[in-house]
Amino acid sequence: MSQITITAKPSSSTTQITEKLLASCRPTKLFDYHQGASITSLDFDDSGQYLISAGIDKSIQLYDCHKGIHYKDIQSQKYGCHSARFTHLDLNCLYASTPNNPQENDNAIRYLALSNNQYIRYFKGHKEQVSSIEVNPIHNTFLSSSFDGTVKHWDLKSSSSIGNIDIGQNSIIGFDPHGIIFAIGKYPDENSTIGSIGLYDLKTFDKGPFLQVSIPVSKGQIWNKLEFSNNGKLLLISTESSEHYILDAFSGKVLARIQLDKQSPSHNHTQPKNWMSFKYPYTGSCTFSPCGKFVLIGSPYSIVHIFDLNDLKTSRDHNSDLEPIILTKSSNIQSTHGIPKIVAFNPKLFTFATADTTVTLWSPTSK
Repeated sequence: MSQITITAKPSSSTTQITEKLLASCRPTKLFDYHQGASITSLDFDDSGQYLISAGIDKSIQLYDCHKGIHYKDIQSQKYGCHSARFTHLDLNCLYASTPNNPQENDNAIRYLALSNNQYIRYFKGHKEQVSSIEVNPIHNTFLSSSFDGTVKHWDLKSSSSIGNIDIGQNSIIGFDPHGIIFAIGKYPDENSTIGSIGLYDLKTFDKGPFLQVSIPVSKGQIWNKLEFSNNGKLLLISTESSEHYILDAFSGKVLARIQLDKQSPSHNHTQPKNWMSFKYPYTGSCTFSPCGKFVLIGSPYSIVHIFDLNDLKTSRDHNSDLEPIILTKSSNIQSTHGIPKIVAFNPKLFTFATADTTVTLWSPTSK
């Protein structure tokens, strides 16, 4: 994997990500274009210049991060929208349909050219609501998961899926940074305390996972995101609870369990239930930094937590029988504009975004 290059601003020199630099981040831009509606997804394009958000107001909003401006309003009132994802081609994106009327519900994934608001293709095949879309980081293919219990593999050139995996329940999905391996996470049902992660080779996924591991979790815990670190070493499970998990991406072993403080730091209130629940599935309150050495996590108290992963030892350099580390200590930065329910890090610029009903861009204030 090539070295990740992060710049503070366009054309500036490479910046090394440190905990001190992350902790110095402050809100620099606020975008309020979803009319007070909950935002369910954020995604940066490959260049890091553009960001899109999708909300339950059935709109997609496009922002230019270089200029720090709102760039375009895209309405999808007829079809609804969720899980908007950039492809690698021009300013094109995929998004899931969220129509209100069941008779209208074709559960199609739509492929849209943001430059001219023209639809390029519809991907039909899911029988229930699509919960997430993940674009292959290298190739022009993508995965989708759905409440119909399947994960489908698609090529952008074809409206029919090129592969299907029957999981039996809604699941979370993620590609490794090379676009060769993907993971499927099955969270436990309401009476279970065991989830599972399956790792698949993209060329032979029809033969089933080459590795499947069980993950002990809290009863009925719902997972909402599966993300590989850009260095390919770690795997992040984001949940709707105050616990999140870091796994070894090679062995599937749980290396660390991240535990957020369940009490309000100022008011001694217990973490509110369902604070992360949305009308539709959403893209998670956790994300890796591009270097893979830190994870950023939002909380209901308008705080972004920064956890240092530098001391974690993967299965290649430690005894695989060791128990997971419990991570509770973090650097905290305060959000002054809403709750950071969704967190996404820019792949090229030293900027990350958070969202609730508004989108906030964060940048470091120290060097």
